[in-house]
Amino acid sequence: MFGCLVRNDARVQSRWPPKRQVRVSQCGKNVLSEGAGADCRTTKWYPVPRGGRAVLRRRSSGWATASEGVGHARGRGGEVAFGELIVWYLFLGGTAAGSFAVLSVIDLYTAFSHAGDPCFPRMPLGCQRHRLRSTTQGRIARTGYSIAFVMLVVGMLCLLADLGRPEAFYLLFLYPTSSFVSIGTFALSLFAVCLTIALAESVLTLGPVGEKVSLVAKAFGAALAVVVMIYTGLLLENVVAVSLWRSVWLPALFLLSALSCGCGVVFLSVCLCENYTGALRWFRGLSLVDAALIVLEVLAVAACAITVNAASADRPFDALLVGEQSCAFWFGFVGCGILAPLAIEVSALVARRTHRSSVIAVMAVLILVGGLSLRFVLVSAGVQTAA
Repeated sequence: MFGCLVRNDARVQSRWPPKRQVRVSQCGKNVLSEGAGADCRTTKWYPVPRGGRAVLRRRSSGWATASEGVGHARGRGGEVAFGELIVWYLFLGGTAAGSFAVLSVIDLYTAFSHAGDPCFPRMPLGCQRHRLRSTTQGRIARTGYSIAFVMLVVGMLCLLADLGRPEAFYLLFLYPTSSFVSIGTFALSLFAVCLTIALAESVLTLGPVGEKVSLVAKAFGAALAVVVMIYTGLLLENVVAVSLWRSVWLPALFLLSALSCGCGVVFLSVCLCENYTGALRWFRGLSLVDAALIVLEVLAVAACAITVNAASADRPFDALLVGEQSCAFWFGFVGCGILAPLAIEVSALVARRTHRSSVIAVMAVLILVGGLSLRFVLVSAGVQTAA
């Protein structure tokens, strides 16, 4: 997926020389010269064109991706191919980042806020005059960070598996650039470190120094989580050959969807801690936040549709509305990810009551299904419209 990676058809591979050095480029210049170091029948790296934007270059036997494209391009007629592993990575990585962002903001608020809040019970002052988390909040944080950690690990494994040659991943660290891919790689790696520290703090009993390190990791990790949520949208938006992704609102859509999925993970964590005092107090505050995110997500989708269709006479966004992906779009994204959660949350907020844990759990699952459906239809319809 990362850094101009191209996997070619077997027909094309058989025509190439058996041994060549992988070429890593920066601003159109080769960092490593050709030689007898790597087998490019499996993987090849192409120079980044001027301006650093992803394009599809025509080869004699098909299309090849140059610059920081996502996935790979192959086949005749310019068909762009993205595997299911990329969709899972976009979903799992974004949801892990969204979960960490929500949980870390709550933990930082709890640590540094001195005012009472109806959503969080008043707690005694801890070391260095920081407010201690309640037992309920600690259990919710431990569950949420654990889920986020598992999602991030599985997502990164999907990413490495999609590379086809995972050992080439280290080249992104050896030859960093200012591209979205390079920035995203470092952000993802640092974010994984911050998530690990936060999880360790929620599971283990740390001293004052460990607590300070954890707070710094959560603050820094929250910023990195935003970068991780946005940069995949920036990568897709810079693939010139796919007009469906050519919208400045796409990164914002990925950000809002990931945050909403993060709220879904926290909802699940709350359900698992329902038997503990005060766990359901979280539902009202999270419902208000997630409802606002869903409304903004709808506006972002509408903005993407308007800008994409206005920029192309083929109206590529209509492929989501009436094309082969319309079922997944309307039932998966709109029905499960927008209408059903919004109805449950608004009904609870208007009635000033809390639903049963089973209803909250179903709503959380629907939110996650909606986030996965959004990424699936965007990638699948983008491939179809570019073919």
